[in-house]
Amino acid sequence: MSTVSHQAVGPALGYYYQAIYAFVTLFDSKNPGAYVSIETFDDVFLSDGSKKELHQLKHSVSEDTIISIKSDDLWRTLKVWCDYLSTNNASDGIFTLSTVATLDSGSELKVLLNNSSSRAKLETELIAEAKRVMDKRNDVSTENVSKLSRGEKEADLPFAKKYKGCQAFLALSSQQRKTLLKNIRMKTESFTVAKATDEVLKRIRPTTDTKIQQSLAERILEWWDRQAVQSLTGERHQCMYQSELQEFISRKGAELYNDGFTDDLSDLEIPPIVSPHPVQKKQLELIEASKTQVKRSYQTEIRARIQREKWIGDNLPAAKKLEKYDESLIQEWSYKFGEIVDKKNSCSEDQIKEEGRLLLDWTHNEAHQQVSKISKSYDNPDLIRGSYQMLSSGKKVGWHCDFQTLLNTDTDE
Repeated sequence: MSTVSHQAVGPALGYYYQAIYAFVTLFDSKNPGAYVSIETFDDVFLSDGSKKELHQLKHSVSEDTIISIKSDDLWRTLKVWCDYLSTNNASDGIFTLSTVATLDSGSELKVLLNNSSSRAKLETELIAEAKRVMDKRNDVSTENVSKLSRGEKEADLPFAKKYKGCQAFLALSSQQRKTLLKNIRMKTESFTVAKATDEVLKRIRPTTDTKIQQSLAERILEWWDRQAVQSLTGERHQCMYQSELQEFISRKGAELYNDGFTDDLSDLEIPPIVSPHPVQKKQLELIEASKTQVKRSYQTEIRARIQREKWIGDNLPAAKKLEKYDESLIQEWSYKFGEIVDKKNSCSEDQIKEEGRLLLDWTHNEAHQQVSKISKSYDNPDLIRGSYQMLSSGKKVGWHCDFQTLLNTDTDE
């Protein structure tokens, strides 16, 4: 079981790291028209005006990873860049290998840490390593022909993870290799995925009030992660622009600074409803709510609950404000509910249930227009719709005129 779990952790962290790295790369751009994409030309691709940057990321869960000229990761990276050069000019891009690994202290790769360092010796060593790999594979391939003629089992060809990169690098022209190496940058010991929040905080701290920095950083990560996933699934355009990132940060920062009642629902992935609250479920059954009413009730309840939990997590005074707000919701409900109670003696049971369904519809369709907002900056109607459902779970409001008696009787049974 632990083996399966570990195998899943690496790729999951890798994809998340791509998203965070893309955020950092885009945020640090000075060009408001810049954009990034994930898994297009490279792990992360930045278009920054006339400059194009291809970033290969190597985020290992191992703390002891060393990168050298013989490393599989290096040659797999070179394969990606060589493929890019089949349709693009090497002089048009900056090619960055970013890794949390440390660099082999004796490796000639160290010249990639300095943009002005000569790459001549590195080119010679890379060519030598590529030829060594290809020669070894050719030797084994030749030997396999002999083995087959003798009826023996073939040997596995060596360097399965890196030979394609070696082959592609050798296939470049001398000028292509030199230009590519000139434009390669290396970032070693890059930030790890565990430092994602710190990386965001580092960038927003100079322009953000201290009291909202942590909450804003968390909101940014949640929103950005959703944008990254949607860019991969096709739910949004694959290019994520700096302008939309800055707009979100500005808007969310203002909401947090003013009173903390942010509108987060549109930026969150709402989980499916697995098991509704039994009292909420029973309240809907008492009035024989329609399938549409039930579905809407469950959906708005979970949305309101998630939003309220985020507010309370950010701002402890919000809990008290929500209690007071619930009191105003109950009061508005009581006016409508009182009218149903007043005429229940002249109504049949079917009519009573119909009145309950109309009251439920009022919480869905009209209440948000009649009840005052919790904040001037917050107007998502699902807060009121869902809060009424939460109150129904606590038996503080109901739809059937005898809901208290019927619920208590049901509990006694």
